[in-house]
Amino acid sequence: MIPEGMIADADGDIAALVYGSDSRPDQVLCDFARYLASTGRRACGLIQARDRLVARAPYRLILLESGQVVEVDYRYGSAADSRCRLDAQWLDQMGRQARASIRSGVDVAIVNRFGPLEVAGRGFCGAICDASETETPLIVAIPVVEFERWTRFSGGMAVRLDCTLDSVLGWWRRVSGAGVPHGAAALRGCELMK
Repeated sequence: MIPEGMIADADGDIAALVYGSDSRPDQVLCDFARYLASTGRRACGLIQARDRLVARAPYRLILLESGQVVEVDYRYGSAADSRCRLDAQWLDQMGRQARASIRSGVDVAIVNRFGPLEVAGRGFCGAICDASETETPLIVAIPVVEFERWTRFSGGMAVRLDCTLDSVLGWWRRVSGAGVPHGAAALRGCELMK
């Protein structure tokens, strides 16, 4: 058993989708979720579907097990931390649901972001650890500015992926043993958002 807050992933089941300001991690994760659904794979977790171009637009999130799209209000932190944040209690609840799904057996878990909540042992921290313990493939979006904290959290036991669908599908093919059909990397758009 892995101690709480630690992951062990010698087989590369956990992938960090590292992205910068010009990347579109939500679109990549959405396209991956669409691919999974088309192949009958069961995923848990959530994906952000917020329009980053619209100032103060509510966060739209896709709950992967149900396909439900929910809108969640954001709040700003202190003046020293003006980044948008989702409600921490709600994220804790979503993390608990993901843990239960991982424990009951899903094909893959998707974590929308790794950030301060997970570093503090909240949010999806437990789901990440459970995925490691159960050897459930997991992909988590990591902002490049958080990559050093992610590396400390994960003990370096995760695969680093470029923020592209090709990179994600290549990782999935390795960890799942599934063949990715030619042309699957051309998937664009997320019908779940419509």
